[in-house]
Amino acid sequence: MIGSVFQLFYPKVCFACGKPLSKNFEHICLQCRHSLPRTEAYDRKENPIQKMFWGRLPLERATSFLQFQKSGKVQRLIHHFKYKGVKEIGYTLGQMAAFELKEKGFFEGIDSIVPIPIHKLKLKKRGYNQSYFIAEGISDAIQIKIDLELITKEIHTESQTKKSRFKRWQNVDSSFKLNMERIPEYRGKHILLVDDVLTTGSTLEACGSQLLQIPGVKLSLLTMAVAEG
Repeated sequence: MIGSVFQLFYPKVCFACGKPLSKNFEHICLQCRHSLPRTEAYDRKENPIQKMFWGRLPLERATSFLQFQKSGKVQRLIHHFKYKGVKEIGYTLGQMAAFELKEKGFFEGIDSIVPIPIHKLKLKKRGYNQSYFIAEGISDAIQIKIDLELITKEIHTESQTKKSRFKRWQNVDSSFKLNMERIPEYRGKHILLVDDVLTTGSTLEACGSQLLQIPGVKLSLLTMAVAEG
């Protein structure tokens, strides 16, 4: 009874549009789930996401699920997810992306999901790794395991916000460390590297370069959003 009264005066709202949520949905309303701007990058003959990494990382597949626009719905979702502690948004977006991309064969042959790791100091400050919750949503949807021990972030770096591509690369270069003891089990395997927002790709490049030290490994990338321009 108390919960019903509270819900009447303080209804749960969609973090994308701010409208009240129906009882069947959490965090993102049905209308926004359908209308959030998809990149459709994986469907294009010249995939712009994969093209960003030409000459940087040899990739099997790459895509970003949503288009990040300033002051748009995707930005609001990412802001609440990354900075306001609503980590469940990442899980929901991960599931949405997984169900849509599975139909297109994006996950075929992938053996393991690796979320971009964050340094222990940032983990202590934020309380969670946002990329992990995205990976968890994907994993639960398509039943592919997550590996949190294959690679770690050993050097604490400054925020990447407002840095140029070169500065971003300098900031993260050599900050990731591959767990050498795990290499034998990943020889010839296919890894999906997951992150929240793709901007310049410097973090993915630095982390992916370490993973590609594994003999015969295949690498694919998936981010929930790609920044404008």
